Amino acid sequence: MDIGLLKVFMAVAEEGSISKAAQTLNYVQSNVTARIQQLEQELKTPLFYRHSRGITLTSAGQTLMTYTEKILNLLEEAEKAVLDSPIPKGSITIGSDTTAAIRLPSILSAYRGKFPEVEVHLEIGLTDHLINAVLQYSVNGAFVDGPVEHPDIIQELIINERLGLIIPETMDFRGLRTIQDRTLLILNPDCMYRLQLEEWLRDEGFRLAKIMQFGTMEGLLGCVKAGIGFAVLPVSYFNKLNVKDGIRCYPFPERYREVPTVFIRRRDLYMTSAFHKFIEELKEHLPEGLACGVEASES
Repeated sequence: MDIGLLKVFMAVAEEGSISKAAQTLNYVQSNVTARIQQLEQELKTPLFYRHSRGITLTSAGQTLMTYTEKILNLLEEAEKAVLDSPIPKGSITIGSDTTAAIRLPSILSAYRGKFPEVEVHLEIGLTDHLINAVLQYSVNGAFVDGPVEHPDIIQELIINERLGLIIPETMDFRGLRTIQDRTLLILNPDCMYRLQLEEWLRDEGFRLAKIMQFGTMEGLLGCVKAGIGFAVLPVSYFNKLNVKDGIRCYPFPERYREVPTVFIRRRDLYMTSAFHKFIEELKEHLPEGLACGVEASES
């Protein structure tokens, strides 16, 4: 089976259209059609359903897609292994949620100072998106809410974050009763921060009133300052904010305050020297982190 055919197959499957796949691949449409037909003839089974809205994978096509992703990723890993050098170079892509990203500037500065030939790309997103990006090899590794239980993922580092209530300075805070009818302002409604807050509220006989989701941390904090609601964030994030005017932080009680942030990667990811050195830099600059990874999980 020709690798070129698999690349065309994957492009068509991802685009859901032969014409769009042709544009992506910079091929003429008839060439893409012919290659798909050739692949179906080789495998003696249809790989796509054709309909008015485009094309979708058959069950055989879905099976082939699973193996195609593995084959193409393995080829990419093989190329990286062959071209890898003891001197870190090339590029790495690191994912992070918004709150964990505040830890990265000092790490990236130190890393780039030691390894100037490595280009570092950042991808900021929510936990579910970043876990999927790790699984799809789109990023080398990512900081996400933990723990992450997946057979293909390794947690390299665990940082136990301490949570705090972020409230407007004008609010007279007198415990949970103060916020019981207030709106929780949050980036990700399914995050661990909300779950910890709800457990605390439930144990004290209260419940969460309303939730308002935001797309950016700047917008969220601006609305806290304006008195629209309150937020839950790691105390470490609050302490590193450049501007704290108009907001205050009250740490959670010990029983509810800790949530893990983990740095994850795929178990089968080829560890280039550039990425290996990045993980070493993480562990050096985050002494509060608990190292785990392959060695710890197998011990």
